[in-house]
Amino acid sequence: MRLVSNLGDIAVLLPASLGLIVFLAWIGRRRDAAAYAAAVSLCLTAALCAKIALAACGGAHSVFAVESPSGHAAFGATFYGCLAVLFASGRAIGRRLALYGAATALVLLIGASRVALEAHTLPEVAVGDLIGAASVALFNALRVSPERLEFSSRTVLRMFPFAALYAMGLLLLADHWTAEPFIDAIAAWVGADMHWCR
Repeated sequence: MRLVSNLGDIAVLLPASLGLIVFLAWIGRRRDAAAYAAAVSLCLTAALCAKIALAACGGAHSVFAVESPSGHAAFGATFYGCLAVLFASGRAIGRRLALYGAATALVLLIGASRVALEAHTLPEVAVGDLIGAASVALFNALRVSPERLEFSSRTVLRMFPFAALYAMGLLLLADHWTAEPFIDAIAAWVGADMHWCR
């Protein structure tokens, strides 16, 4: 379960996302690169703000038993959902459905792993997935007239360094760094100094 959970880890997906943005710009897909950058920005901002707002009062004011939305679920849904949308564009309906189904299954597995590891509750994963779904919807909306991404040998060669970056992040960074202490420190400051919890 930990390996599946690591597929949604920010230490893996943030470098992979930066690599994807650079890759898309490099192959001339600047609109897709900008749309993905906007989707990731929405995901990270929404997840961070929700985590800080809910953690500021130490769970005393949780909403629907959600004390901390799952960042793994949010970022995983954003990354793999946007990849599915990107690669499905312009393809036959069967291939599109297969890509969407594979991305959905992976996102659900990441969420299930967070619950199994007792890192989050089911409602917290659901909130993370909603943030991810909104980010994927933004990505799709900003693309306007998406074109099919062709996989020539040149494109595959260009993709290789970014795939290697993802693999290295998965192997070397997952489980070794977390943003939670930083988020908790901000939440404590917001709760205490800004008096949100009165």
